[in-house]
Amino acid sequence: MNDSPRGHHQEPPRPEPEVIKLDIDEDGSPVTLEPGSWFVCFVPGLQKQWWHPFVNKRHKHVFALRPAGRDEWTLFEPWWHRLLTASITAEQARKFLLWGAQGDVLLVREAIPGHGSQVRGWMTCAALASYLLGRKYWVWTPHGLYKLLLQEPGVCRVDVSVLLESDLASLAAPGTRMVAACPKCASGAPRPPGAPKPFCMNCGRDLTPGWGDKVRAQSRGRAA
Repeated sequence: MNDSPRGHHQEPPRPEPEVIKLDIDEDGSPVTLEPGSWFVCFVPGLQKQWWHPFVNKRHKHVFALRPAGRDEWTLFEPWWHRLLTASITAEQARKFLLWGAQGDVLLVREAIPGHGSQVRGWMTCAALASYLLGRKYWVWTPHGLYKLLLQEPGVCRVDVSVLLESDLASLAAPGTRMVAACPKCASGAPRPPGAPKPFCMNCGRDLTPGWGDKVRAQSRGRAA
């Protein structure tokens, strides 16, 4: 005899969900990522905005992009009303780099896990770009961020005219988040005068062996 109320269908018991234990790295992430490089573009505005008279005439906005694969780039674009992250083609990336050529472009290695703070106040494009890079800077203007980044030894100015002459569709190094090699930093290529840089000024390739390992060790030491 069925003791359940008339018309009531008793469902079979559901199995308990399987609990999967994730292995995490020392930064608390289930996936370990190597720090990648970004082309950080400090640019004049394309449309007039009310705050433009109060900021540097060449650095009214900042965004970042980097190659992500064959004919694919990743764009980080802090708009006034939203934060846009998108995969774009190499031809679309060229348009953003042409915009970057009107201002200044820096090649910056991001910090993992980073040293940024969520207590930042106003979420300007500069504050969000600083947070993307894992920097602890309290900065609200693009030019302010530009000056702070230039003080870092691992940051390079990028010759955008040379960059635009390269094959933007194949600039990403296969299997990495770094920028592929270019003839300017190939083995045996003449080096520009001055102190050696950890990156090629044009394509971003690592020039100093072990530099990335040293940065990661310093980063973890500060976080400890």
